Amino acid sequence: MENLRYRPTLEPEKIVQRLAGLFIPGSLADPDMESRIGRLDGRFRIYSACSPHGLWAPGLNITGEMRGTTEIYLPLAEIRLAFLRLFSISLHYDPFLKSSALQTSATWLDLLHRLQPLVRQPNPARILRQLMNDGGFRARFLFSLFLPRHYGGGFNRYPSQLAFLRDWLRANRPKGGVRCLDAACGSGEGTYELALLLLQEGYDPKDIEVQGVTVEPLELFAAAHGWFPHDPERQVAFRDHISPIFGEGISQGITFCCEDLTADSAPADAEYDLILCNGLLGGPLLHDSEQLAGTAARLSARLKQGGILMAADRFHGGWEGSRSDSLRNMLASNGLKVVEMTEGVAGIK
Repeated sequence: MENLRYRPTLEPEKIVQRLAGLFIPGSLADPDMESRIGRLDGRFRIYSACSPHGLWAPGLNITGEMRGTTEIYLPLAEIRLAFLRLFSISLHYDPFLKSSALQTSATWLDLLHRLQPLVRQPNPARILRQLMNDGGFRARFLFSLFLPRHYGGGFNRYPSQLAFLRDWLRANRPKGGVRCLDAACGSGEGTYELALLLLQEGYDPKDIEVQGVTVEPLELFAAAHGWFPHDPERQVAFRDHISPIFGEGISQGITFCCEDLTADSAPADAEYDLILCNGLLGGPLLHDSEQLAGTAARLSARLKQGGILMAADRFHGGWEGSRSDSLRNMLASNGLKVVEMTEGVAGIK
């Protein structure tokens, strides 16, 4: 949904209205899904009768033998196709599957393990039937699948980067307003932190423009609305943290947009004083050298003269070292002056 764009809000009625633009609410009826559920139910009965290891339960230590037996009787490929059918009849958009547990799990047992704590029983047919009948459970499931708890959400993830940025702003304060891009913003914590930093540095709210972009619509929705139906504790903490933004009026300067940063789709006038790109460049979703170089070049091109591009990644092992060195070279090859910092890399145009 490349045209998907939100201004942040915590108003319940507006959230429900916007959510209807992503989900089809309530129970669903679809003969194809009923047929798939019936076949999976039959497969599960055979699996239950033949498996020498017993059935899956939360906390089970999964072995290679268990994986092999499960794949014989409950092949993940068939289960995956049933879920894809569910998505096609319940969502108004094509989900970003590349990094989801549905796409990256090796077997049904591995997928069950990664869907904790929401899913508590092993029969895929029963899970799919519940998803068809219960719109609330379906919403929690989809957010759990595409925005799982183990994702690197949380505030103050890059304190040294923020401290460096504060010093840079004081020494290189852009004249007038300041335009910023949080590339690969995820669930938006860094976007809000950036807006609050600008406010603390004396910028008038009307002169602050911060745009967060991500390729996944549910991440975008969570960011713009502080909405985590699968994780109520996170939702409360998230909203408590961002509430000052609404009190100070900065929310009108923040937008969240759906964009694939690996595609050449930037608006012609998209120039920024500051670009953050944390958790993406050189991570598991973007490490192919050609694609990485192209994305780094496009981000560099979106900087204003004198602007700064900053990137860090503390969640994926091996990022510091050869990967960050490669990224420094890419920034330099795009005409940026690489500057040293203790957390991540940075280049100034």
